[in-house]
Amino acid sequence: MTLSSTTIRRTAVLALTVLLAGCGGFTAVDIGGTVSGLASPGLVLRNGTDSVSPAAGATTFVFPVQVEIRAPYAVTIGTQPARQTCQLFNSNGIAGATPVTIVAVLCATNTFNVGGTVTGLTTGTNLVLTNGSDQVTIAAGDASGNATFVFPTKVADATAFGVEVLQQPAGGQRCSVVRPTGSAIINNVDVSTVKITCI
Repeated sequence: MTLSSTTIRRTAVLALTVLLAGCGGFTAVDIGGTVSGLASPGLVLRNGTDSVSPAAGATTFVFPVQVEIRAPYAVTIGTQPARQTCQLFNSNGIAGATPVTIVAVLCATNTFNVGGTVTGLTTGTNLVLTNGSDQVTIAAGDASGNATFVFPTKVADATAFGVEVLQQPAGGQRCSVVRPTGSAIINNVDVSTVKITCI
């Protein structure tokens, strides 16, 4: 009896699979890697239709579905975690004979500007404001005594800020923070509503 080419191919594939299994080899491998800085829930990673959701504080991840050897993989971020942004490194490649562990996920808490407006700064100069250890100097107001400011250091999401007058302007004017605009909690957006009035 003559074997068909299809039967021969199937027999060869079966023999190769048995040989690999007997030698401890793989026909498919895990796709995974490391996670750094993940402090919030909600991160979703995808590899095609497969997905995994590392928990806050996780340091490693592995997709539930393996990828066949010599097949491509491409890890993407499906959903960013709450109040954080994650980046991927070594996220694409071709699966080899060993599990993929080189995909790296690096997460950082989002940061936002804190700033506002100054009114009435008609003759004073070099008003200094502080937000914790951060400082900003308003040299002078415009022709109407108005100015805007933004602190040089951004503030992490979900943390508090508190603006105070560190140094009154030269020239005899006195400035103060209008309450309650000077302090609050950063809530996923830049703050530009702090108000300073000078007389």
